[in-house]
Amino acid sequence: MNRILIISISISILLVIIAILGYKINSASSSTDGGITISTSPNPLTIGPATFIITVKDKAGKLVNDATVSFDINMTTMNMGIQKGVAKSEGNGKYNAVGNMSMRGPWRISIIAKMADGSIQNKDFVINVK
Repeated sequence: MNRILIISISISILLVIIAILGYKINSASSSTDGGITISTSPNPLTIGPATFIITVKDKAGKLVNDATVSFDINMTTMNMGIQKGVAKSEGNGKYNAVGNMSMRGPWRISIIAKMADGSIQNKDFVINVK
């Protein structure tokens, strides 16, 4: 009986530590890596529908309007399912992706931009839902 209690307490403590670390991840309302940046609406993200505004630039820093930009959205600490899709081009190098943030905590948004010349840029962002 004591062994089961100790295991249960250990698992509970581990889950609390994971939750605390998850909430320590800063909300990345605007992040960048090379030619891909992302911002969110609302900012900061809250539970519910969310729009991700993705900006794509080529290696020379010019805005790219003819890329195919796909995305995956999933929570990093729990299996909440993966939301996938292709972002809609809005012109000026901007693409909109829509997702549903069903729980507070850290979510990973993986972006893959396939350029007209066949080159690919990709970037993962971790954004905290408050």
